[in-house]
Amino acid sequence: MSLVISVIAIVLGVAVFFFIARRVLRIALKLAIVGVLLLLLLAGAVFGWWQGWFSFGSRTERPPSTQRPNSNRRPSPR
Repeated sequence: MSLVISVIAIVLGVAVFFFIARRVLRIALKLAIVGVLLLLLLAGAVFGWWQGWFSFGSRTERPPSTQRPNSNRRPSPR
């Protein structure tokens, strides 16, 4: 009788272990996918910054305008 109880306990223990392990594996897989997406986003941001896609410089760094003043334009009334 003791052998039957031991076998049932072992089978139940293994079943509970696999049930928990499957849930943990699913959560770990989802977290890994989210982590990869975040790393790709960060790598894209670093690459974009390196390529100069994001320019947060001051206005004095811009090249001077090539437009000439228009002589036909009347000054706006103030």
